Parts: sequence; C-alpha cells; structure tokens
Amino acid sequence: MKNLKLKVQKNLRNVSINYLSLVLVGILFLLSNQAKAFEYPVKIKVLSNGLKVIVCEKPGNGFVQSEIWYRVGSKDETPGNRGLAHMFEHMMFKGSKKYPTSLIDKMQDIGISNFNAYTSYDRTVYYEYAPLNYLDTVFSIEADRMENLMISQEMLNTERQVVAEEYSNGRNNWYQKMNDDRYKFLYPEGHPYEVDVIGEFNDIVNFTAAQCQKFYDNFYSPNNAFMIVVGDVQSDKIFELAEKYFGPIKKQLDIKPKTNIPDLLTSKVKQNEMGIDFPIQIYSFIIPCPAAGSEESKAFEILISSLFTSQNSILNERIVNKERLAYGINSAGAEQMSYTNYMVMDVFMSPMPGNIKVKKEIRDEINKVIANGIDQSKIDQYVRAIESGNLLNSYEPNSVAYRLGVAEFFFHDPLEADKDIEGYKKVSPEEIKVVAAKYLSEEQIQFINIKPSF
Repeated sequence: MKNLKLKVQKNLRNVSINYLSLVLVGILFLLSNQAKAFEYPVKIKVLSNGLKVIVCEKPGNGFVQSEIWYRVGSKDETPGNRGLAHMFEHMMFKGSKKYPTSLIDKMQDIGISNFNAYTSYDRTVYYEYAPLNYLDTVFSIEADRMENLMISQEMLNTERQVVAEEYSNGRNNWYQKMNDDRYKFLYPEGHPYEVDVIGEFNDIVNFTAAQCQKFYDNFYSPNNAFMIVVGDVQSDKIFELAEKYFGPIKKQLDIKPKTNIPDLLTSKVKQNEMGIDFPIQIYSFIIPCPAAGSEESKAFEILISSLFTSQNSILNERIVNKERLAYGINSAGAEQMSYTNYMVMDVFMSPMPGNIKVKKEIRDEINKVIANGIDQSKIDQYVRAIESGNLLNSYEPNSVAYRLGVAEFFFHDPLEADKDIEGYKKVSPEEIKVVAAKYLSEEQIQFINIKPSF
C-alpha cells in the first residue's frame, strides 16, 4: 500500500509538471504572437460637460465592468479635513435624490453583488460588475450620486463613526500602527502626500456636513472624472446611455494641478529612530520616486524590482537567502502617484547587536548598481513578467478596466496601456545607472531605524 501511494504521488507530480509545462509553453507562444496588451476594440467619447467615456468591447459572459474614476484623493485635502476623500467614498453609498435609501441595498436588490470603491492619494474609484441588462440602472445610480448626493449631518455622524472605527481597528495591527506612526515623519509640510489616506483621527470625528458639501461640489463633477465600461457591449449604445444619464450634469471649474510642491530630493525625514511594541527590528530605507508617467518611471520600476522587491532580487538573494541576515524585505507605500513621492523598503531582522552590517551590505549592493547598472537579463526578466501578467489578466474585465484607467489617469489617453510594454523594453542598463545615481545615492536614500521599545 505504501509503495502504491508513493507511485500515485509520483504520477500526480509528473502530471502537474507536464501540465505546468504546457501552460508555460502556451503563454510563451501567445506572448510571441501578440501585438497588443489586449486585443479588444477601445472606443472613446467625451461628453460636452467634459466626462470622458471609455468603452472596451470585450466578449464575455453577459456581465459588464463599469467604473467611475474621480481625480480626487487625499492629495486634495487641506488642514482640518484630512481624511475627507476617504470619508466621501463611504458617503457616496448612503443615498441620492433619485435613490434616497442606501445605494448598497439598491444594488443588491437588482442582483449586483460585486461592487465597491477605493480611495488613494490621487483618486477615488467606484466600480460594479453587473449583468448587462442592469447597466441602465447602474448608469442611473452613478449619475445621480455624481449630481445629487444627499448629505446631512445625521448621515455624516453615522458614517464617520464607521471610518473612525476603521482607523482604530487598523492600529490594532502592529505593522499598520508602525506604518501610521512612521508616515508622519516622511513628508515635508505642504507636500500633497503629507498625510496618509486614512487622514487624521481628530479631523474625522469633527467633520461637518458643510465641509462635505463643499468637497463634493468642488471635486465630484463630470469634468473631474472619467468612465470605463468593459464587456460584451456595443460602444454606440454605451455612449447613448452616457449621454442620457450623465450628459445633463453641469460641469464645474476645472481642477488645476498642484504647484510649488516641496522637492523630496532635498527634503529630510523628521526622525531617524522609532520604537515599536513588537520583538523585531526594521531598517526602513526611504527612497524618493519619480512621478508616474515621467521619463524615468519605467527605469525606476525595473531598478527597484531588480534590487529590492522581486523574489530573486539582488538584495533578497544576498541578505535573505544566502547570508540569512534578514527575514525578508517588504515594500511599503509603493504605488504609482501623480507627484514625486516616497517608497519605503522595510528590511526585517531579529533585534540583535551587529545588524549595522546589514545596512552596510545593502549600501554596498546599491553602490554596485550605481557604478555598473544591472545586467540586461534582469531587464528582460522584468519585461517578460509584465508581459505574462498582462496577458493572463487580459481575460478579466476588471484588470482590463484597471489598465485602461491607469493609462487615462496619468496620460489622459487610455490607449497608452498598449504602449506600456514597449516603454519597458526601451530601458537600457545605462539608463538604470543614471536613475540609480539620481534616486539611490547616499544623499537621497534616508533611513529610519525601528526597534523594540521594551
């Protein structure tokens, strides 16, 4: 019986390996024969009020991914209303003139179970994955809450309690609490990302309906948003629906990009040591990042992946896998942003004397990259990973919508999504050297030593 069991296990292993091989061969074949990131028609129309409607005619299963991206996030807050962008994500589900009761209940009543929203530093996005025959209702709901959201102090009092609890619950996790506490030390006063998305607790519990109404009037307008629809649809019919429901909404004053932003390449963190109530030591490397869509952004992405974040990165291989000096490396706060921002690389170690050696070894590897760049094979490996990921995700409507949304958000052109890979392929080892020298020099990388306070 034992020998039979081993034989079955071995056969199953062989089947798994053979199946995986076939999958990989299939992916490589598709990669070699694809011209674009996704082979679906993309049509665009801009309404007279400024709302851009982006439609991707992707054959599917009778469901449609519908998204509204608002160009508003925590970067648009001011002292006294820190956290209002995230608060508004919650408020947008409470009810509107045409749908005065909970919009969550309304969507569930018509059979839409996959809907949600998220807020980042730069944007707030609302999305639904709905049956095609309910798309008319989805448009009606989205248009009404864009124009006629109901805002009352009573409603706000209820919802800010929910957000305050979310804030407090997050701080029950030691790593999240450390992130929150550390964030306050990073950015200089006046920077768009000075305060984290969740906001300030004292502001959250004191928001007024008047503050919310002003924020809504300023930022929730058709000319400060765009719409994405992905699914088995005809673009002309989607444009008709958009005109019907969103066309009558009045545009507001255009939001101007922020100016006079503090230079992170010359700024300093406010504190270089922290204590935590957890038995671990963390070396936090604070790295300035170029804005998304800048000429340096793709070279920077490849640099960071090759040096820090990929499983077989230079530093993972040396200090985690080979020398066992650290438990692991984690990237905190790494996302594409509209303005220059900070990326934090956390190196986790056992708290013990001699950990300074880890810092020296990391600096040593960074200096090598500044002097020599990285091997072309690392660049090729990164590009292949992006290509295969894009290919696999191209079958998911939400992934297609996200890629179109990111391209529109940063480039004001969703078709830039198809040019993404070519941009990565153009990155050279020499360009990596230049970017490394600019962003990873000893003058630019800052450091916070986090260790147990007990």
